Amino acid sequence: MVVREAGLLFRGFTLVKKSYHKSTKGKIDTDLRSGLLTAILNFAQSTFSKDLVEYFEGKKFLIAFTEDEINSEDSFEPELLISYVILDKEKKIEKYIRKIIQPLLKQMSKEFKSINTKKNLSEVSQFKDFKLNLDKIFGTDTETVDQKLKRIF
Repeated sequence: MVVREAGLLFRGFTLVKKSYHKSTKGKIDTDLRSGLLTAILNFAQSTFSKDLVEYFEGKKFLIAFTEDEINSEDSFEPELLISYVILDKEKKIEKYIRKIIQPLLKQMSKEFKSINTKKNLSEVSQFKDFKLNLDKIFGTDTETVDQKLKRIF
């Protein structure tokens, strides 16, 4: 299982994302993609149930996510914070997502909130350093089999 990308979404925009391996052909507008992903997640949550949808599956990849809330400087109420990862699709993935990926996503959200609660979240350049946290959180899950073998030998 390879984590291709990890990130955090807030108000339909990407606060921070780290791409480990290419998962798209060509250039995709990050804001459009973030807005679409947020809209799809909100639709799924309101249509089915808040805790029923854990991931979306495509032909080659899947997107797993968790939802949390964060207080920003310009809001009195906590707002939705979405943690997500894009993974290679494999058979029997459900257990891996539930036991490994979901706890990592929750950890990512928790660490981000501990640093950034009550801050102005609209200036995304301030979150660049958080990419190092993503590297630590996902560790070797971001490496392909070839990369892991090269590191060992």
